[in-house]
Amino acid sequence: MIRLLFCLTALLLCLGITAMANDNGDDDGWIELFNGEDLTGWKVWGDPAGYKVEDGVIRSVTGWGSAYGMYYAEQQFGDFVLQVDWRVSEKGNSGVFIRVPTVEGPPQENHPWVTGYEVQISCEEPRRDDAHCTGSLYAYHPVSSRPAEEAEVWYTYEITCKGPLITVKIDDVVVNEFDQSAQENTQDKPLKGYIALQDSHGPAGTWIEYKNIRVKEL
Repeated sequence: MIRLLFCLTALLLCLGITAMANDNGDDDGWIELFNGEDLTGWKVWGDPAGYKVEDGVIRSVTGWGSAYGMYYAEQQFGDFVLQVDWRVSEKGNSGVFIRVPTVEGPPQENHPWVTGYEVQISCEEPRRDDAHCTGSLYAYHPVSSRPAEEAEVWYTYEITCKGPLITVKIDDVVVNEFDQSAQENTQDKPLKGYIALQDSHGPAGTWIEYKNIRVKEL
């Protein structure tokens, strides 16, 4: 009887630990930032009508509302790996913001791609140069390998930040490696901040979609 009670107690303890792990992420350390149902944990800069969740996907269409972007408000991240699935329409423009140090004031005046970084997403016509195309750290560091820029196709970003080193992969292919300490205009950029998603930033009717957003702290 005592042995049975001991086994049951151990089982309940293991289940409790597993439940706690599932509340915060999986047992590999990943934290899910998007629950697939709504925007819990996120805050929108501007009009919340600029984003909708449809069929497990975050969708933004230019013209829906005056939103600049939205940020994950629960915490800031320093060293991390971020994975995001995205697809964009032809002529579309958007991006993933990382290490944004402040969300105070209107982002139009305190641009997150200036205070932090924007990992660009673009299917603009004509296609942008290497410092402003998909995979670039917008205006700060060009891609080393030009990625595919096909519209309406799902791609996966894996963005790794470790100290001053930033690596961007698209579908497991490295397209950008950057040491911000080696460039004068980025040496003082913060090493910690918010993760954010830009809205659909292209012409009227263009769109951006995101899903499967998760992060692992390093």
